Amino acid sequence: MIELLAESAELAAQMIVKHDYVRVISHNDADGITSAGIICNALYRRNIKFHASIISHLDEAFVRKLEDITTIFCDMGSGQPDLIPSDAIVLDHHIPTEKDTEHLQVNPHLVGIDGSFELSASGVTYTVAKYLGNNIDLSGLAIVGALGDCQPMVGANRDILDEALEHNIVTSEYSLKLGDGDLKESLIYSTDPYMDVTGDADKIQKFLDDLGIGGKIGDLTPEDLQLLISALMLKVMKKASVDAIESLIGESYKLNYEVISDASLLVKMTNSSGKLGETGLALALCLRDVEAKDQTYQLCLDYQKRIISEMKKAEQDIKEGVSIRYVYSSDEKIVGALASTIIQYVAPDKPILVMNEDKGKIKISARGTRKLLQKGLDLSVAMSEAAKNVGGVGGGHDIASGAAIPVGTESKFLKDLDAVITEQLGFKGECE
Repeated sequence: MIELLAESAELAAQMIVKHDYVRVISHNDADGITSAGIICNALYRRNIKFHASIISHLDEAFVRKLEDITTIFCDMGSGQPDLIPSDAIVLDHHIPTEKDTEHLQVNPHLVGIDGSFELSASGVTYTVAKYLGNNIDLSGLAIVGALGDCQPMVGANRDILDEALEHNIVTSEYSLKLGDGDLKESLIYSTDPYMDVTGDADKIQKFLDDLGIGGKIGDLTPEDLQLLISALMLKVMKKASVDAIESLIGESYKLNYEVISDASLLVKMTNSSGKLGETGLALALCLRDVEAKDQTYQLCLDYQKRIISEMKKAEQDIKEGVSIRYVYSSDEKIVGALASTIIQYVAPDKPILVMNEDKGKIKISARGTRKLLQKGLDLSVAMSEAAKNVGGVGGGHDIASGAAIPVGTESKFLKDLDAVITEQLGFKGECE
């Protein structure tokens, strides 16, 4: 399936090599940061100088400050063609909002690949990087980006994974997706899975004592590992989504060329560093800078603590509409992670919105589940329509989307969004 991108990816590479210096702009989540890591590695190997910036969102004020040189946009651009220069190269997986003939776009949606589930921006960027040289070792970063966007290893993602496995860039095993570090610490700070005892060291210790296990996850016997898996399943299955329960165990990936070998941990470290504004450290990890490991790991722990703290508050404050749930958070850095944790482990039967006021705007992160998508949910459409009605902007993916609206318009936005999603899901009252 990945071969469908070949024509546009090769054309993008041909355009890039015409320059001796380019700008790289990418998003500040795991997918965007690994995308930047892939293209920056590829540029360095071609002796093409670059200046990379990792940003939270693309707006007119930022674009106005760009130098008048060719710019590569990763994990953004397809939804904002009117903002970006005509000679820009867009490597994105978001749904293009309109027909754009002015820019060179490498986007799975334009060739019949589902960019929400089958290929992320890092996979798109990796496809281009392969036309820039022998960059197959960067396939591990493409897998990290897909995992960061909660994409399964199917379709074009599977093509990249199979290639990585074949060339021993990545190795995989079927196991508990908690890494192989200290078991107690992993459970205390884990939001995936998120349990009623998460964040409480004493309760976690009692949980482990009752099971009679401890130490490093990687040192557990097969019997103890199965005991742990069964206990975790029982802990989360009362509330968690099917997606979350299924994701507890499955394929785990070891990255044989990266400074962080655990793919799931690299997802968390890049995402947390990016969201906390330490984008240089996050990118350094993807450029294989060993000295960035310790600081990014500490940032990761700090970020997890912030999510857990906000989760404890949010669980008490969630409000409910006909077809949506919503909650306010005072921590702008973790709204997306908070929404993902709530929808996966606390309230999966309706889409969740996490809202935060910042600089005169209400910023909103919305999340759904695959089960809700099967019923007709499309958060990208719903958020875009409801935000537009109140003078804001919104969009993203069908399962994960965002919006920014003026302060004071929240009530109408929520009412309009609830109506759109109710129509999409085709129910009255609670989800079936």
